[in-house]
Amino acid sequence: MKKQLRAAKTTAGLRKLLHPLGLGSAWERLECLKVDGPASAQLDVFRARILSADAQDVVLQARGHLCEGMKLLAGVVLHPLSGKNTFCAIPMEFLPGAAEGESLRVVFSFENLTDPVRQVFRVERTESDARNEDQTLSYWEAHEGQLRSIFTIKSGSHMGFVNGGTDVKVTPVGDTFPRVLEIKESSTNCGRFIDMPSGESVYDSSCTDAANEARMCYRRKSPGAPGVYDKC
Repeated sequence: MKKQLRAAKTTAGLRKLLHPLGLGSAWERLECLKVDGPASAQLDVFRARILSADAQDVVLQARGHLCEGMKLLAGVVLHPLSGKNTFCAIPMEFLPGAAEGESLRVVFSFENLTDPVRQVFRVERTESDARNEDQTLSYWEAHEGQLRSIFTIKSGSHMGFVNGGTDVKVTPVGDTFPRVLEIKESSTNCGRFIDMPSGESVYDSSCTDAANEARMCYRRKSPGAPGVYDKC
């Protein structure tokens, strides 16, 4: 399949190969895809225990380029069923399916965070333009056949007369499961406009800094309910 996908050079060819794998998504409904055109993609294959500790899942990520400069970035978790070569397909909601240009970057990895065997997705998402960069770190866990976000934190930077940014470092700590998330965060803001009694607005270039540390614990509101991280 990986070789077939690399050989496909049109949007119709990509759709024919990816749709049966459960990799059909919003990208298939793009207006520019109504006319077949040049496209390219590759398939990344991983193995991890996402849905249960008893079986290893196949994680597929398709990435490449579609029509009118659109980027393809879609993923699915294939969980094996009792029949031979049969799987349940769970979409990876944190991947956009399609995105404009190169302004979006999403990188995921697997981590034993809430269970010593079953894994979660650690997802780092970055969006940028000429003046701003926004970063989002999230963890996603499988619950009742779906991937759900159990923790999200944002940071980023912005440039201009008023500029600054936030920096966040998240580290799982502890020897027991579920593990605690230790957060070290800092913020810097420079520049502001001050309204004077005369009505003039005066620019002040001074900066303010702040830092904080926090811990997040994994909890369920009731037995069998989806878990989530909040303040310990």
